[in-house]
Amino acid sequence: MILGILAAAVLMLTACGAPKTSPENEAGKVAVSLREKVESVIPDKDSLGPLTAEDLEDVLGVTPSDYSDFIFLQSEAMDGREVLVIRAADKDAAGKLTGIAESYLERRLNETRSYAPEAYQVLSQAKVQTKNLTVALIVGPDGAKETEAILAGE
Repeated sequence: MILGILAAAVLMLTACGAPKTSPENEAGKVAVSLREKVESVIPDKDSLGPLTAEDLEDVLGVTPSDYSDFIFLQSEAMDGREVLVIRAADKDAAGKLTGIAESYLERRLNETRSYAPEAYQVLSQAKVQTKNLTVALIVGPDGAKETEAILAGE
């Protein structure tokens, strides 16, 4: 009898737990991590070094309260290649992050203008794009196509 009561208690506690499903976005679709999206779109991802949340804050001034997910990759070469995709916490944060990304791009252009002409040329073709809560700055020869693919479904 005691075993029966314990078994019933375990079943009740198990049934009360959170469902074991993937997180969903507002449209009811299963949310895909930005890392998964970038890994499926960026062909040279293995040659890019990942930056941490601490780096994101140090380099861009972005605090964890502003975003729910991000990926920030940079080339270790002087070619200007970068991938920055941030999923904002809300609409206000998305506007703030768009401005931060645009300022960052301008700063990178100023840094490379006189000493790294190849990087400057690639950076000058990049632009920050925002779709819903996701902000993307992808610098590279196919940055526009890569950005479009990553922002699809956001």
